[in-house]
Amino acid sequence: MKWLRNPVTAILQSNALPGLKIIALSLLLLFVTALPYMLYVLVVTDGPYLQALGVVFGIGALAAHMGFIAGLSWLIWNSFMGGGKR
Repeated sequence: MKWLRNPVTAILQSNALPGLKIIALSLLLLFVTALPYMLYVLVVTDGPYLQALGVVFGIGALAAHMGFIAGLSWLIWNSFMGGGKR
């Protein structure tokens, strides 16, 4: 039942480059912070928690974008300066 394991553990234990792992974790963070906001808007069109969930989504999106830039920079640095080493 390898497909039932934790996605964070699956990303960290994968054989991918570290930059790709950071990008994957950033995408997962973006999904986790966007999901409550999307579900709330889907069920309740206007409510008291909409602004708070929007702030959580905004902070998560900012952190995910910074992680994406860090992972992409790591990949670029390794490909040009490290000679493709891990």
